[in-house]
Amino acid sequence: MKTILKTGLSVAILSLLAACGGGNGETKPQRLNMLIDFDKGVTGWTGGTADYTPETAPVNVKFEAKALPAPLTGKGYLIGGTNQSDDLFVFVKKQFTGMEKNGVYNVSFSVKFASNVPSGCFGVGGAPGEAVWVYAGATAAEPKAVTTNDGYIRMNVDRGNQGGGGKEGDILGNIANGQACGGTPAYASKTLKSEKPLKVTADANGAVWVMLGIDSGFEAYSEIILQSVEMEAVPATL
Repeated sequence: MKTILKTGLSVAILSLLAACGGGNGETKPQRLNMLIDFDKGVTGWTGGTADYTPETAPVNVKFEAKALPAPLTGKGYLIGGTNQSDDLFVFVKKQFTGMEKNGVYNVSFSVKFASNVPSGCFGVGGAPGEAVWVYAGATAAEPKAVTTNDGYIRMNVDRGNQGGGGKEGDILGNIANGQACGGTPAYASKTLKSEKPLKVTADANGAVWVMLGIDSGFEAYSEIILQSVEMEAVPATL
């Protein structure tokens, strides 16, 4: 099911008319804002993994609605998996509509999540916090994991890899939660924001796919619990 992107109340109706082909044809593209609150559920989201061979496929892969551990409250969307390939991308995706058909937008993200991984720790292949990066992306084409000619399972979109972003996805930061390494791990919320927007072209129906994920260089189990995502889409003509 497609979910409609909504702007503020004063222009929501105009955005919906534009998405349905209504109005008098003179409506200008609108700045769109969307809040995804995983405390209210994960309906329509699906998950996948990439960046490995069949021999190094991840284990313990999880995509599930979950109550936030104390001291946090509410629910979130847990994503995680064990990296056996020295490079594991775990992602979730959902399609949204409500943009101008074939419209070009500059899209920015603010992602809030819970992590129990302290800062400054050492780990196999990389730090369990600083070597696990958080990604957000948007694209007209559905992001999928596909098998390439060299036998690897990789993404079909240019989302970048580990510490670097791409044309259709960008790194926001890492999962280290700011607590000191060596103590009793505790969950804390962390918010990461885009440093620069992604240029995204909606499809012929005014739809885009939103993709969120973690890319691990830490060769063990990693997870976060997504709490909320704010997305702003500004028409490139503004």
